Amino acid sequence: MIHSWDGNFRRMNSTSFVWLYLWTAPHVLLAAVVGVMMWNRRYRASPIFFGYLLFEMLQFCVLFGMSRLEPVPWSTYQQMYLLGRAGSIAFRFAIIQEMLEASVAHCASLRRTTARFLRCAAALLAVLAAVFIGSVYSWSIREMVFPVYAINHTLDIVQCGLLTLVFLWHRFLGLRMGPLVVGIALGMGLVAGLEPLMDALKDFRIMDAQVVDLLQMGTYHVSVVVWLYFASVRQQKEVRSDSEVASLLDARKWAVELGRLMSL
Repeated sequence: MIHSWDGNFRRMNSTSFVWLYLWTAPHVLLAAVVGVMMWNRRYRASPIFFGYLLFEMLQFCVLFGMSRLEPVPWSTYQQMYLLGRAGSIAFRFAIIQEMLEASVAHCASLRRTTARFLRCAAALLAVLAAVFIGSVYSWSIREMVFPVYAINHTLDIVQCGLLTLVFLWHRFLGLRMGPLVVGIALGMGLVAGLEPLMDALKDFRIMDAQVVDLLQMGTYHVSVVVWLYFASVRQQKEVRSDSEVASLLDARKWAVELGRLMSL
């Protein structure tokens, strides 16, 4: 994720070094995450997340190059930024589906149940999030710096709800989440959860916009560090007791029945 600077990058001031660091450092660390995943072959278990990392790095290279070219109009830069942001959102939803379906990869019926359940949960969360965002900004839509970001705020809230569902889904099936899955969920949840709050602080002039941008970029920096740490953690071989296996089979039977009800 690359945060819009509203032109602050081109203003050389006392915080220019901080701006440059918080913009470049996370994407250098993304390269480290890619290297670690290739080294321990975890890109095979999370190919969509691996593709997301590559997309984020490519997006950074394009926007960073455009920011250094003075002839490039700011409107063009903003359009490219919004296009990249849309791509990042699409990737994150695909990552959530990947994490949910990975737990039942060897059961076709459970994969279908998971896909249906994910769509229904996403639709319900989207309605609730849209109502919430609309009520927050109902008194003055002009207070939103970029009205199109209302859609982004809604999708961020939906992602937070679905990430919570990832933990509940593994708990329901009696499965232990791998360290990389935990790290991906925590990192994405940190960004998606705080971004609407940060933008609201900017929209309602509660905090200086430049300070909020620094906080957003710092949050993404922390998320990348979380991904790097959990990508480096060694996967432990999971050993189940007879009671745990029985609990897992019961949970899968309930999931299959749920899938049948949702298909009616």
